[in-house]
Amino acid sequence: MGRIQLVPSLAVDSGGWTSSKGYMNEIRTHSGVTLEDVAKAAGVSRSQASRALRNDPGVREDTKAHILATALKLNYTPNLAAQTLASRQSRAIGIVVGDILNPFEALLARECDQALRQTGYFAMLAVDGNVSSVRAFVDQRIAGLVLIGTPEETDDIVSASKLLPTVYVGRDLKAEGVESVSSDDTLGARLATEYLLKLGHREIAHVSGGHGAGARRREAAYRETMREGGLQPIVAAGRYNVDAGSAAADTLMARKKRPTAIFAANDLIALGVISRLAWLGYRVPDDVAVIGFDDIPLAASEPISLTTVRQKVPDMVSAAIDTVMKRLDDPAAPIRNMVVAPELIVRRSSGTEL
Repeated sequence: MGRIQLVPSLAVDSGGWTSSKGYMNEIRTHSGVTLEDVAKAAGVSRSQASRALRNDPGVREDTKAHILATALKLNYTPNLAAQTLASRQSRAIGIVVGDILNPFEALLARECDQALRQTGYFAMLAVDGNVSSVRAFVDQRIAGLVLIGTPEETDDIVSASKLLPTVYVGRDLKAEGVESVSSDDTLGARLATEYLLKLGHREIAHVSGGHGAGARRREAAYRETMREGGLQPIVAAGRYNVDAGSAAADTLMARKKRPTAIFAANDLIALGVISRLAWLGYRVPDDVAVIGFDDIPLAASEPISLTTVRQKVPDMVSAAIDTVMKRLDDPAAPIRNMVVAPELIVRRSSGTEL
């Protein structure tokens, strides 16, 4: 896993990051080879060396290769703290995670950290997922924000985007004028519901994700797909956690006409459903088929083998980091809202045709 830093205590003044010549000399002595050394050895300017090491597309590929080879030969390691102090601009991007216990959100955070390392920036992580985390990052004068499934309130997201280059991962916020990266939740829910219909199920229930990122679109698409098939939607209220899935299973299986299939708004809910069904004496998929959403690593494990809608994490993270970088380079650039198509991954939990 890449290096993720928690919010540090850095001294700042009204103009930005502060430093002194003594401190800069200390950094130089500690790091050994400096950017100036690399530039001199490569026969280029310090600015060009810096741009090449940041993988700036404006640097010719042959020049970039030469500078990178020189840096490698000199065993040069970029010192992010020194870069920040020298340029008076933070090299940190804040990552705020709504629920670090949600494996999907944790996976997104890890991938964001690794992607940031390739850009010359580093990640600062907050795991409590509330507005105070955003404010703390703003106080630290970081360069930008990646919000993963949090905050829940749209007004809070809009406010954050006005303070710093911000991208929200999990919901399409085009209508709010906030840059975002999301899966096509409508498509994903349709894929899951239509697959269950194709298998012959008619009593298909959905456990919603409450206010979770993408949950409302998933529920709306499920309802629409059921109605298009001439069927009555069955929705049990939930949230993106295992306990919600367990409670929903109790509710659904207590119905006079029990569902033969359950589409859960995320994999954690699906795991709760499967666990509770087993406790109640129902077999998956023989008695009840189950489909989730996300494709967390545990979904493919034995004996769970969960059919699920896979959100394409590498594509989402690449789009998110690219969006922040472009905003940093050009604050006046048009707002970007990227929607990534998910895919249905069929495993044993959905069973075969009735």
